[in-house]
Amino acid sequence: MNASFYRSSKGRLLFTLRGRIHRTDFWLGMVAVVGVTTLAILLHGRRVSGGALGEFFTIITVIAVLSPYCLTAVVVKRLHDLDKSGWHALVLFVAFFAAGLAAMAHEGLQQSQITLAEWRDFWTTVSYVSAGLALALLAYLLVKLGFTRGTLGSNRFGPDPAAPVEEHAAEEAA
Repeated sequence: MNASFYRSSKGRLLFTLRGRIHRTDFWLGMVAVVGVTTLAILLHGRRVSGGALGEFFTIITVIAVLSPYCLTAVVVKRLHDLDKSGWHALVLFVAFFAAGLAAMAHEGLQQSQITLAEWRDFWTTVSYVSAGLALALLAYLLVKLGFTRGTLGSNRFGPDPAAPVEEHAAEEAA
């Protein structure tokens, strides 16, 4: 990737934490991150050789490795459009981390022969509850970030991304 990609709107969408994005850009960013990650998973680490196609799949793999950061960048900029701090995205990551820990503990207890049945039942319940809470939080955030109109006009994170280009130029000149 060269510097011109980073300066392009697509590069800024996926790789910078500053500014605001509109709902449409949020959905485009989500589709891009999920699509690239899915493609990388389907490739399953296989190397593709052959000129431009090989370079394309190399870029796909690099972006898939960076997908947690790209997802964070898209979510943070959308939170900025709602005049919320990007640190609110941390709640999502804590919820999924807790659900992952509970699932790993549950799996470890399922594999162990020396634990009591009550502990297995307890961690099964904890993993289901934490996974359910994480999914409910994800659904809420997708609805909130994907369908709520952002702050009208400029806010502390920048100009309104839905405003016409002439308004952006007038705000920057002022």
